[in-house]
Amino acid sequence: MKEKVQWGIVGTGQIAADLALSLQASKRGRIVNACGSSPEKAKAFAAKWDLPRASSSLEELLADPAVDVVYVATPHPAHEAHALAAIAAGKAVLLEKPFTMDAAGAARVVEAARARGVFLMEAFMYRCHPLVRALVERLQGGAIGAIRHVRAEFGFRKPRDPAGRLYNLALGGGAILDVGCYPASFARLVAGVAAGKPFDEPTSLQATAQYGPTGADEQASALLTFASGVTATLGTGIHHATGRSAAIFGEEGSIVIPDPWAPESHRHGRKTSFAVNRDGREPELVAFETELDSYALEAELVADALPAREAPWPAMTLADSLGNMKLLDQWQAAARASSTVTSARG
Repeated sequence: MKEKVQWGIVGTGQIAADLALSLQASKRGRIVNACGSSPEKAKAFAAKWDLPRASSSLEELLADPAVDVVYVATPHPAHEAHALAAIAAGKAVLLEKPFTMDAAGAARVVEAARARGVFLMEAFMYRCHPLVRALVERLQGGAIGAIRHVRAEFGFRKPRDPAGRLYNLALGGGAILDVGCYPASFARLVAGVAAGKPFDEPTSLQATAQYGPTGADEQASALLTFASGVTATLGTGIHHATGRSAAIFGEEGSIVIPDPWAPESHRHGRKTSFAVNRDGREPELVAFETELDSYALEAELVADALPAREAPWPAMTLADSLGNMKLLDQWQAAARASSTVTSARG
């Protein structure tokens, strides 16, 4: 286990800046190089975050022997190519969600990482937070009895921008891929706990969506059923603030998480909690205040996991990421095929 892992960042947008800000407080990692869509953007990013160097191309960054881990923080359609290039260079990879554009692309990336023998993880930072580990422990301990239903939402409202990443199909636009991946991964995790497995896959799926002027799904929902009998309702949106909470319902009570995805509903918050409600008892608040924010916690988990080839559960394992991408494919297909799909205009 290395004392200080050195990172190279591919991409210079907001989420790359989030990691750069977070790693300033980390004792386990630092960013030593970055590249972007142009040499100028890379230089500006390096100057802003006081990095030792910037690369004019991906190839130049991957040739840097100082880079231990590559963080791919580019738009969704570029994930596969950038991850494959980093893997081919023998670099460990933290790949932003969603893993790729579809399950077939995810399988190619996972196959390459396994063949090359390098670390690869999908960057669901919420799965690296102590809240999720504590939640799993409570569920495994029977805190609310047998698990029956999961409800998970991640939706926000952003103005329609046809050229922007969220609404432009060429950039991977749409709610299901961008943030629907969160409730999908959460439901699969909880259903897995109910079945005594790391995750589980639904046996049936029903879905609806609303599509905007660009053709992107702006709001979507899904109803999942698992072999164990557990059901789940998922909701997501980019033009509709459908919510950011999750709840788990059991035979003896429920657990409610106000915002499992980001502490304090803030990208760099450090306080979060969930409430355990049990029949005949006072509600129990399980609260957390971490020294580092979620991005830094995720980076430190990666540092601790090296030189393993994947992260420890309940962080996203490779099989988990493959299953989640398959579910996202199914959700998108079912939503498009649904007779209840409507088309928003204006």
